[in-house]
Amino acid sequence: MEALAQVLSCSVCLELFTPPVLVLSCAHNFCKKCLEKILISQNCSHVNGQFSCPMCRKIIPLRGRGIVGLPRNILVESILEKYKYELENVHAKEQDQLSQICEEHGERMNLVCLTDDKPICAICKLFGEHESHNVAKLSEVYSERKKRLIKDLDWEIEMLINELTDTAAEVKVVIDSTGAGLLKGIRRRMTELKAILGKEYSMKVENLQQLANELEVPRNLYHQMKTLLEQHSNSVHFLQEDKILRSKIEKLAKGNSLYPNKKDYQISVGQYFKDLIKATHINNYVSSNSSETPARSDELPDVFRPECPTFSFSDEMSNESFYEKLMDFFQKANETKQDPNQNVSHRDNNSTPNKKDI
Repeated sequence: MEALAQVLSCSVCLELFTPPVLVLSCAHNFCKKCLEKILISQNCSHVNGQFSCPMCRKIIPLRGRGIVGLPRNILVESILEKYKYELENVHAKEQDQLSQICEEHGERMNLVCLTDDKPICAICKLFGEHESHNVAKLSEVYSERKKRLIKDLDWEIEMLINELTDTAAEVKVVIDSTGAGLLKGIRRRMTELKAILGKEYSMKVENLQQLANELEVPRNLYHQMKTLLEQHSNSVHFLQEDKILRSKIEKLAKGNSLYPNKKDYQISVGQYFKDLIKATHINNYVSSNSSETPARSDELPDVFRPECPTFSFSDEMSNESFYEKLMDFFQKANETKQDPNQNVSHRDNNSTPNKKDI
């Protein structure tokens, strides 16, 4: 390595070549920085100038390109790089060997003091401060402790796996019990809402049938007025009958309105939807005395994050508008849950969803 270092050293700086390495026509190699200093010392500043080799004194012409025109010795640079790599390995091995030598006695440490738990050499045991201590062979202690470390690592991993398995089982129980409770509450609420819907429907139908019976009198009065206009025999007869009919109309007008309020006989889809969603609110199943910290936005499932679509509506919204907005909400929610690498199928904008799809 020392002989190779001499070959790979620059004769100007007496150090290992610093790339780029330039080779002259006389086959001598120099660092580029060293050649630049030589040109300055020989007053060669022109691109067509010439200088003498520091080794053999041969005249080297620059040929119009200056020092840039001198060829680069790639082979020397490659050998230099390999030499530096091997030199680092040699130094690392030397440091490794020195770390196994006792600093006090300069002997190789081949024993371990069990009392102080440190490597020692034979002289430390025979004549040194570890003379009365228990010792063992370094190779035996190394082998034993290596096996123990591997065993400890395996035990730690096994313990983590067991904890992970237990936690997963506990979470599964929580999911099953919580999900069952939610589903039970939803089904119960669905049954209650269906019963309420049935009663509301029956009551409104009954009221409409009763209203239809009450409208029978105005309907008969209308037919009488129409018959009078078409079939009166003379003007005297018309005026006599007209007075009677007007009297009946005035009595009828003093009562309730002849026409029902349409809103009073409609069923609000939005209201039933709101009542059903209330049954699924998670706060209905979590104790208010819980000491757990509420989840942050980045810890929530995708469907509860702020960037996901939200559904809002007003009580004044018609059933048709509510239905269209509800279907649009579910379509956007499904698109949000889709994998971004997969193709998302979109409903044709010109097609109208069927109410049976709810």
